[in-house]
Amino acid sequence: MGKTLGYARISTNEGQDIQSQKARLEELGAVVVFHDVGNGSSLNGRDQLEAVLRLLEPEDELLALHPDRLARDTGDLLTIAKRVVEKKAILRIHDPVISFDGSDLMGEVLLTVFGLVGSIEKHFIKARQRRGIEAAKLRNAYKGRPATIDPDEVKALRAKGMGASAIAREMNIGRASVYRALAA
Repeated sequence: MGKTLGYARISTNEGQDIQSQKARLEELGAVVVFHDVGNGSSLNGRDQLEAVLRLLEPEDELLALHPDRLARDTGDLLTIAKRVVEKKAILRIHDPVISFDGSDLMGEVLLTVFGLVGSIEKHFIKARQRRGIEAAKLRNAYKGRPATIDPDEVKALRAKGMGASAIAREMNIGRASVYRALAA
């Protein structure tokens, strides 16, 4: 039998704590717990998930507490399962109990169903967010996402003679963001 590697994810550091997931995964046998902080609606930017998938060896186990900690999308959840199976490892989810090694049709059915539940949940979250934004706009209380780029810094770099591409590299932003900041 191989080793058990745990994976945990929280959406945000604000009000959420990864420690309870990590402790539970360790109780369930994880020798190492990888964790990401971020949205579960995409596999992009989930470096620790990528790391644990790369490290899996035959007979290892990838353990997650719930399907939505891995993905909130059927396709993404099945992609993760496929990558685990390609390594000849096992995907194990604690709640609901799912153990998937690629040989059991019911395991794939369960992953598909819970992936669909995650997709539906993601849809409702976005719908509630849109309704909240619309309500805030009606009250003139919606200000949008806070700016992450200082237009004055962009303009100062431009004043030093730097071009848009150089400014973008310097500030680690996209060129389109540079142009928007200059136009502001």
